[in-house]
Order: sequence, then structure tokens, then C-alpha cells
Amino acid sequence: MGFNVSGIVINKNFENNFEELQEQLGLELNYEKDIIFEEASSNFKDETICDIYYSEKGTLLFIGAEQCLERVGIDEGNTLIFVLHEISMAFSLHYYENGDCKRAFFDFNGERKLEEGEKLPAEENQTDGSAVIWNQLGVVLGKSFWSIEPGEKAMRYKIV
Repeated sequence: MGFNVSGIVINKNFENNFEELQEQLGLELNYEKDIIFEEASSNFKDETICDIYYSEKGTLLFIGAEQCLERVGIDEGNTLIFVLHEISMAFSLHYYENGDCKRAFFDFNGERKLEEGEKLPAEENQTDGSAVIWNQLGVVLGKSFWSIEPGEKAMRYKIV
């Protein structure tokens, strides 16, 4: 089946500065409950849900694909906004440094439909959009997605 997730990764842990996170992203989030990472990273997120995982050095938000289309990078730090739909073979990446878009692409069915900016080190020896997104996600989060244990803590929020 493959992964069908979308979200935002920031190279800063906002766990103790949640108000700033909401302000930077222009989102109002109401806490619902603690969940596990496996649930947070499950396929096809409802547009009213935002699941957040904090690594030691970063913040990973899983939100609906529609929410990703309207986002830009935070003012200070590196931000990856991604849509990774393996079922439809659609992959979108927007990578920002201090609010400036440094790299963007959109792949559909193995064909590059949009490409802006200089290639990232995460793209070295990679032509597959999915692999590039997974690689860059690990770079920004400071931890590989694949090294996160399914039972690690995440938090569910309702987007107001």
C-alpha cells in the first residue's frame, strides 16, 4: 500500500514553546490527547487533525495535504513541507531556510512536473521523489523517520 502522509518538519524542538510554534505556522491548535507515533504517522490525516512528534532537535507535524499547500517556512530555522502519497505516486517538497524557499519540486507518476532551486544534498544519487523526502525529513528532524519507535509519544491536536 505505501505511505500517504503529509506534514511539516522544523529543525527546532518547540515542545516547550508551543505558542511560538502556533504563531510561526499560523495555526491554532487545541490539545486532544497523547497518542503513539504509529498512530500519528498513519495514512491520510483528517484535515482537522494535527499530530505532533518532538525529536531531540526537531518538530514533526502530520497534517492533511490541503494544509500543506498553504504553508511557508518559519522565520528562523529550516522547514520542510511535504506531501508523500505513494498510492498515487505524488510527491511534493518545499524546503525553506529562514523563511526563504531554497528547493521545491512536485513529482507525479515518476515525472517531475515542477522544479525550483538548487538540489539538496539529500538528492545526491536519488531521482525518486519519495526517497528525497524521506532523506530530507531525517536531515531537518535530526533523526531518521525509520529510527522512530512506533510506540514513542506523540500528541494529537484539533486545528481550530
